[in-house]
Amino acid sequence: MKHKILFPILLLGSINAANADTITVDGDLSDWGISPGSGNSVWTPNAGTNYIVEDQHANYLSPGYGGQAYDAEALYSRIENGTLYIGMATGHNPENTSYGAGDFAIDFGQDGSYELGINVKPSWDTFGVAGGVYNNVTWGEGLWNDNSSTGYVKSEHPTSILSGDSLGTANLAISSSAVTGYGDWQNDEHYFYEVGVALNLLTAAGWNGSAFNIHWTMNCANDSILLATVSTLPDSGSANVPEPSTILLILLALISTLSFSKRKNGVQSLNA
Repeated sequence: MKHKILFPILLLGSINAANADTITVDGDLSDWGISPGSGNSVWTPNAGTNYIVEDQHANYLSPGYGGQAYDAEALYSRIENGTLYIGMATGHNPENTSYGAGDFAIDFGQDGSYELGINVKPSWDTFGVAGGVYNNVTWGEGLWNDNSSTGYVKSEHPTSILSGDSLGTANLAISSSAVTGYGDWQNDEHYFYEVGVALNLLTAAGWNGSAFNIHWTMNCANDSILLATVSTLPDSGSANVPEPSTILLILLALISTLSFSKRKNGVQSLNA
């Protein structure tokens, strides 16, 4: 009987470990695998993360200027237990009084239309609430006009949410002060953003589980960053499904338990 009781206890522990989120929304990217160090490779996250890195230093950022103070450096995403997590590194101070931080924009279907917005809302922003999730969004646009020679299209780089319908609130955290010691330019200052938004808010805005883009830029749109995700439909409802390795452990344990039970019953019948 010890074996029959012991296996389920161990398996419950395995299932809980498999379902635990690895991201804490606190404005610290260390749980994404981002730690201080030199070289561009420090921006590479843990396995299983969608990401793009565009760490720059020169004054010209395309289409705008401003160097590190306007650099959109790295963008990350992953889905765990019914939540979309977004992480970002930028050299742009969200409380910049000239051109402040923009909001996260999500394009379902990757067709250039941004159906959902997540409000950053620094202290100067007058619309909505911090972390507010909105659909039917009217987007602001940056300073730069369409440029056929560079391929820049103004409408593809939404800045801030001007209006929209509230769907709920995401968890949002921004590092409280600039940090240094990352990447190729150790003295550059960086600000880290983290967001955790429930997938049911995405579906309420019309998401059907298909691939989507995540975009961010500041209000002048001097530099922007766009992360294309793969299709996430298999994960969209997997909040409490164990990983395949856990399922295999469950099966092996059940087989072992049944085998032990049969052997024990066989011995008992011989002794009878």
